[in-house]
Amino acid sequence: MYNCKAQPNENTKDLDGWFKAGSKPESYEIGKEAEDYNGGNVYYLKSTDQVNEGFGTIMRYIKPQQYIGKRLRLSCYIKTDNLDSWTGMWMRVDGNVVDKMLGFDNMSTRPIKGTTDWQKYEIVLDVPETAVGIAYGVLMNGSGQTWMNGISFDVVDSDVETTNMWKDIPVNDHPDYSNLPDKLKNIPDGIKVSNSPDSVFASYNKTDSMYYWFFSTSVSSDKDIEITEFGSYTWYTYQWVFGTVTGKPFGKEDFHEWYHCRNAKLKKGKVYTDNHNWSRMGAVVGFTALWYYIGKDKNGNLVKGTAIVDCLPELKK
Repeated sequence: MYNCKAQPNENTKDLDGWFKAGSKPESYEIGKEAEDYNGGNVYYLKSTDQVNEGFGTIMRYIKPQQYIGKRLRLSCYIKTDNLDSWTGMWMRVDGNVVDKMLGFDNMSTRPIKGTTDWQKYEIVLDVPETAVGIAYGVLMNGSGQTWMNGISFDVVDSDVETTNMWKDIPVNDHPDYSNLPDKLKNIPDGIKVSNSPDSVFASYNKTDSMYYWFFSTSVSSDKDIEITEFGSYTWYTYQWVFGTVTGKPFGKEDFHEWYHCRNAKLKKGKVYTDNHNWSRMGAVVGFTALWYYIGKDKNGNLVKGTAIVDCLPELKK
């Protein structure tokens, strides 16, 4: 998908490269069942609390080279239990700008609802010459549990109809980045955040064959504040979507370590900086990330701060 500070790395190995994301990933859990189905691994996505809004997903992100110029079918067996909203398999074909997808389908027009037994589902998308990445997985809105098995790709002939929903989704050339995630909307400002630079070119890392966007993030406040959590979102078409390697916000210990701030307690007027902040992806794509910080003052009142960084679809020269 996208990599902010610490996306898929060693923590994904136990799940064969699968990781968690979504607009509300903290409300979901992913894992692998001990028993197989049809001779293959079974992975699950389940809610851990009552989810009234937002979604979670178990997903992977791959490079598209072997599928360039072809029509690609994603297949998967799915079963569900006690869904109060819906679930669906999804696939997205990315160009060099994340929020302008080349192809997309999340089965929202043919959702899986309630409790269902194992059933095979398919998505078919074209992979144009300009594709730089393919993201895919299973998402769930609301509460319940979903299992998936036997997810696979195969190339199909052009007479197989695509399921591309992208033609029905309006392209927003003027995104409203001020439309904050629901989690942040009702928390007053009280923390100053800045990224430097706020427009960043990519750098290639031969060690892991990944592309990195490096920048510094500084945080301060006009009063003493204790940071309680922080993290990042990426803008996708019309909304901010959360994503970290753990699928949940970073905490006080992370802030203490990365920002050299004892016990994550901001002192009035003092600036704390992480000089080694970064985002990471498997291809040179452009995307906009929103970094947010939530803290509490001495009276226990919550305050927030946010700052945007534009990760450019170009290599640093």
